[in-house]
Amino acid sequence: MAELKQAPPPPDVAQPGPPATPPAPPPARRRSIGAWLGLLAVVISAIVGSNAFSIRDELFGSAVPPPAPVADSRDAFTAIDDKAAPRTKLRSQPWWQDVETLRGTGSAGSSAFVITDAAIQWRLRPSCTAGRIVVRAPGRPEPLVDTTCAKAAVTEATGSGPMRVDVQAAGQWRIDVEQQIDAPLVEPPRAAMTAAGASKAATGRFYDVEKSGKGTVTAYRQADGRYSLRLERFFVTPTSDLELRLSTHSAPRTTKDYTRAPSKLVSFLDVTAGSLNFSVPAGVDPTQFRSVVIWCAATAQVYAAAKLGPTR
Repeated sequence: MAELKQAPPPPDVAQPGPPATPPAPPPARRRSIGAWLGLLAVVISAIVGSNAFSIRDELFGSAVPPPAPVADSRDAFTAIDDKAAPRTKLRSQPWWQDVETLRGTGSAGSSAFVITDAAIQWRLRPSCTAGRIVVRAPGRPEPLVDTTCAKAAVTEATGSGPMRVDVQAAGQWRIDVEQQIDAPLVEPPRAAMTAAGASKAATGRFYDVEKSGKGTVTAYRQADGRYSLRLERFFVTPTSDLELRLSTHSAPRTTKDYTRAPSKLVSFLDVTAGSLNFSVPAGVDPTQFRSVVIWCAATAQVYAAAKLGPTR
């Protein structure tokens, strides 16, 4: 049989080979693609950061608390009240609120109090006249307090709802119960601010300095000649160690501005949101100062300030 031979391909037909690698885009095109990707990242970051359409909440969960009642008193009996002000997402630096004062002599039966569901934690501040004081709570294996009267110290605990404690002591004792909350405090104006003979002496609006500050401040001259300050719709960046001070500087815009002028302490600021009343120390006249400053002693910074001027 004759051997079959494969005919050679025509000279104009290319031999099959490996697939060709697509050419790389020119540098100008690569830069254009990079720019568009960068712009897309910025847009996504802005949408997520601003929580537009609740996208951040859907992806990561909300870091903003739901609206809740405000506190209208430093006394927990009248504290969490929907009628005090509209519910708000605004939160204050956590502050301690009075719940109950327990008193007795010697060993006493159970004493009851209630910690609100909004409480972060609660604490007992015991004091006694002689010997030792022991405080126990049902269901807790260890005493909440077990110390001598001379060394009585604050004891903190967690939990909410009805609480009951049993106290053992030799003599008279007192226990102040407090709870820590972060609700804004909306106090009504003091009677002395609106009584006959009282008047508004100065007012101002808070502005940002090193941190954020909002709201208004009004200085009242009371009928007895004393002064008081009222902050309304107030908010400052939450932190501890804040002070409310009067400054002779007209409108400090930096911490350096403030530190160059004399100032006077009015009060420590444990609550950082709401509408708050403060007594001005005796002998201090706010009209002799030119601004109100929120000062952080821990970091030596002015958080916010308000220029004082005549009332309208």
